[in-house]
Amino acid sequence: MRKLSIVSVTLLCLLQPLPANATAGTKCPKVGATKTVKTVTFVCTKAGKVSVWKKKKLSSNSGSTTTAESAKTLAALRIAQTIGSVKAPPPDATSNQGGPWATRTVLRTSTDGITFSGREVIMDQSGVPNLLATSSGALYAYFQDWANSNIISVAMRQPGTTSWQYYKVEIKGINISPGGANGVDPSAIELSDGRIRLFWMQRLNGIRIYSATSTLGTTNGISFVYDGGFALESSVGLYDPTVVQTASGWSMWVSADNTARLIYATSVDGLRFTAQGSNLSLANQGAFPWSAARVSNTEVRLLTSILGPGGADGVIYRSTDGGASFQELGRGALPTGAGGDAAITYQPSTGTWYQLYLERM
Repeated sequence: MRKLSIVSVTLLCLLQPLPANATAGTKCPKVGATKTVKTVTFVCTKAGKVSVWKKKKLSSNSGSTTTAESAKTLAALRIAQTIGSVKAPPPDATSNQGGPWATRTVLRTSTDGITFSGREVIMDQSGVPNLLATSSGALYAYFQDWANSNIISVAMRQPGTTSWQYYKVEIKGINISPGGANGVDPSAIELSDGRIRLFWMQRLNGIRIYSATSTLGTTNGISFVYDGGFALESSVGLYDPTVVQTASGWSMWVSADNTARLIYATSVDGLRFTAQGSNLSLANQGAFPWSAARVSNTEVRLLTSILGPGGADGVIYRSTDGGASFQELGRGALPTGAGGDAAITYQPSTGTWYQLYLERM
């Protein structure tokens, strides 16, 4: 029998028909060749001594649609800073009653979290302030925005900048618009993965506490998706949530029916909270937390009023055991004449404390 030469064998192999469909990992004819099967594109790639089909990697521009959608969302939610006169209060407000129609939010800073200074006006005709400094260095100032039809809005400052951008807060999946459910009293928390969760009070078939979570990207902290259900529900109306994530879980303080009564609730997942018998972590049961700041895994601080929800005294409490117990750290954290609500947050990257308080216009 005549033997075939190596050249003849090679030619026979080359003359064999190629598979009709490319499959990842099978041999291919020429490096660089491409073949599309349905919606998948394969590229002939050198792998050792052979060439095989590999799925083509997506272009780095594959996320451009999402980027474009985010830009469109931001443009639609963008608002201007309001600096102006007092607006008309609602018909049921008394002449001396404070409210976002007659107050502005003002920012101050501190190095110790007790004594604050400075005065930067964030927004006129605004109230119920809340602050969040994120791990990226961004600063979010949430407030009830009377100038834009009594909605929740946010002023955002990017890391390393001094200018603010203003947006209406969007919460998909639930109606929080004026004339609808009227969501108010924002409280924001940064999750471990960088997303922001927002808690608020809502008059929707009762008065309960709700939550929504945003996604990473340019709309983080601005556009949220409703988490579903209730973060906290009760047989009485709930107002002014203050939420903090501690080393042992989650804590929430709320006022009930706008009285001096305080409800303390805990959670393991930050989505569903359960009311406790008493505010066991605070020795002073009359202290009403306005705002909470997580400093580290073990340190948490509260800005409170010991005069109740409408007080304007500004008492700082600190916990060094992850929120299990708090001790009074100092009083008079608010300037003279400040309104009865305020917020604090801590930026660990700079060691700076921030305070957002209310000032009569």
